[in-house]
Amino acid sequence: MDIGYWVLGLPMPVHYSILNIQYQLSGTMHTTTRILHENDDREMQLGSVNPPIYHSSLFTFPNMQEFLDAQAGTSSRYIYSRHRNPTVEALEQKIAMLEGGDGCIATASGMGAITAALLATLKSGDHALVVDSCYGPTRAFLDGIMAGLGVTTIYFHPEQRDISGMLRANTRALYLESPGSLSFHILDVPELSRQAREAGVTVIIDNSWATPLYQQPLSLGVDIVVHTGTKYLGGHSDLLMGAIISREDWLPPLRQAAELLGATLGPAEAYLALRSLRTLPLRMAQHQGNGLAVAAWLSDHPKVRRVLHPGLPTFPGHELARQQFSGWSSLFAVELLPPVSPEQRHGFVDALQIFSIGVSWGGYESLLIPLHATTPAVMAQRQRLGLNSDHYRLSIGLEDPADLIDDLSQALARYEIA
Repeated sequence: MDIGYWVLGLPMPVHYSILNIQYQLSGTMHTTTRILHENDDREMQLGSVNPPIYHSSLFTFPNMQEFLDAQAGTSSRYIYSRHRNPTVEALEQKIAMLEGGDGCIATASGMGAITAALLATLKSGDHALVVDSCYGPTRAFLDGIMAGLGVTTIYFHPEQRDISGMLRANTRALYLESPGSLSFHILDVPELSRQAREAGVTVIIDNSWATPLYQQPLSLGVDIVVHTGTKYLGGHSDLLMGAIISREDWLPPLRQAAELLGATLGPAEAYLALRSLRTLPLRMAQHQGNGLAVAAWLSDHPKVRRVLHPGLPTFPGHELARQQFSGWSSLFAVELLPPVSPEQRHGFVDALQIFSIGVSWGGYESLLIPLHATTPAVMAQRQRLGLNSDHYRLSIGLEDPADLIDDLSQALARYEIA
C-alpha cells in the first residue's frame, strides 16, 4: 500500500508502488534492484561490495603508446580525475539509468550542473525563455553572468501554457522547473517541450524535487535534466553534488562545459552519493508519507489559509501533477492567516523545536524557512507567484510525522492571527 495515499484515504495510483517497482513481463530487473547493482563489477574491485574511492588526481601509463591512445580518445584508460574517475563514473551510470538517459555528468554542486547546462546551450546573442518560478540562484546566474555574456532572458508565468508567442528566432533554450522551488506550480512539461521542439529550442528542466524515481522528464520530451543532488539524491545533508543527464547528442558539449568550468564531482562525494542512492526508494517513500501527513494536517488547521503541496487533491495543479509524477516528495509551502503583528512570525518560527531553520531541503531532518522577501525585486517576483510574508516552506524529514505535527501544533498555538 502507498503510505502517502493511505494517510489521505485516497486510492493508490495504479502506475505507482511504494518502492517504485514496475513489474515487467520481460523479467527486467526492478529499479530498486538496479540502483543497488547497475554497472557494479565486484571482480574488478577485488570482490569489494562497495566501489572503492579512487583518491587520485591523475592516472599513469605503462608506455607511451597507451598514453597517446588515451589522449586520442581511442582508449578507455583514465587520464585525470577532472575528466573521468572510476568512483564518479559508477555514480553517473546509476543516475543515468534512473533518469532513462544515455549518460550523466556528476558535478560539484547543483549550481555546477545548472550553469554547465546553460553555458553549453547558450552563447552571446542568444535568447533564453525561463519559468518565473525557477530556483533563485539560477535566476541570479542568468541575470548576472549570462547577461554579461550577451544572453537575453525572458521569464514566463508558470501558469502560462502557450509560450509559442514568446519564442524568438534566436531562442536557444527553454528552462523549466516543475514544481517551482517556492510556489510549487506544476508545468505542462510535455506541451511546453512540444512547443519548444517545433521551434528547434533545447529544453532543460530541474528535476530535483521529484527525483528520477517520481518523474522522468526525458520521456516527457525534455532534452537535458539537471539535479541538485545535494537534496534527495544525497539525502543526508553531508555532501554537495549535482547531475546533468541527457541523450547521447548533448553529452559531449555538456561534459566539456562541466570540465572546463572545473565543476566536476570529487570521488569522496561520489562515494557518499552512491551510498545514498541505495536507500533512495526507501527514503522517498518515507518522505512522501510524512510530507502528505503533515500537509493534510495543516490543511485542516484553523490558522492556515492554504497548503501548497502538489500531492493534495486541493492543490490547483494536482491533476496535472498526477499525469507527470509517480509520487510526491516532501517539500511544500504553507500560508498562515495574517498575524496580529509581524513579531508573531518570528515567534512561530522560533517556537519550533524539531524543525530547524535552514535553506536546503531533502535531507533526513525537517526544516522550515519563512518566505520573507529581502529586496523589492524578490518581493515583486513572489507577488507574481502569489506568495507573501505569511508563507513558509517546509522540508519534511524522516522523523515520525506525529512528532512533527505536535511540534507545529504547539508553535501554532502561540501564533495569534489578526
